[in-house]
Amino acid sequence: MLRTALLLALVTACGGPAGPSSPAADGVRMYVSALRSNDAQDAYRLLSSDARKKISYDEFALQWKSSDKERQWQAKVLEESLKGNPDVGERALISFSDGKLVQLEREGKTWRLESELVSRSRAKRPRDAVRLFADAVAQRDINGMLGVLTQRRRDGLTKQVEGFVAGIGKRINDRIDEFGTDRAELRWDENGIRYRIVLRKEDDEWRVDDIYIRPAPKEDEPDKGGVEGGIPDDF
Repeated sequence: MLRTALLLALVTACGGPAGPSSPAADGVRMYVSALRSNDAQDAYRLLSSDARKKISYDEFALQWKSSDKERQWQAKVLEESLKGNPDVGERALISFSDGKLVQLEREGKTWRLESELVSRSRAKRPRDAVRLFADAVAQRDINGMLGVLTQRRRDGLTKQVEGFVAGIGKRINDRIDEFGTDRAELRWDENGIRYRIVLRKEDDEWRVDDIYIRPAPKEDEPDKGGVEGGIPDDF
């Protein structure tokens, strides 16, 4: 995805011939200029060599030309949100109106974006969705991962997680079944969902080993429990 290529490694774009004294803000302004450019070849040259290995020019150019509205939005957000001292030594922060802070770190004569500046991207092809999801997973970005899911799946996960968060505090003093000397389980049903927390004894301490969230069995159906470590049927 264009976002992955540009925002992961715009090393050259965030540098400049002025050397180490060049303020971080100058690097960001160069990035803004690149976002507004209609010249894909110019923008491709701004990528680091590592970034160019991950995406061919043809693929980059196709995505660049089809993302004009997204690029303009990103450029506007950056220009409006760049605040503070433009040159603070080896590191600098960009502050966004929503509270997000993005750090830039100086590496030699260039500035490197330490993380994504903006994350508004559309997956127009199946491969784009996979790339966005992989990018979010690599950065431990929960919101990014949820953003790639379908609305149906997001709503389902939200309902399950909210039920778990709301219920666990009320169940601390509920009965906990112990199996042998090193396994225990807390379970409860709420709003048609069964929640199970499996605990294991490790190094003489009890720890959470697994969590199950799945539809509660009907009255005439036995609870089969499930295979530990497996993915719930409704995940």
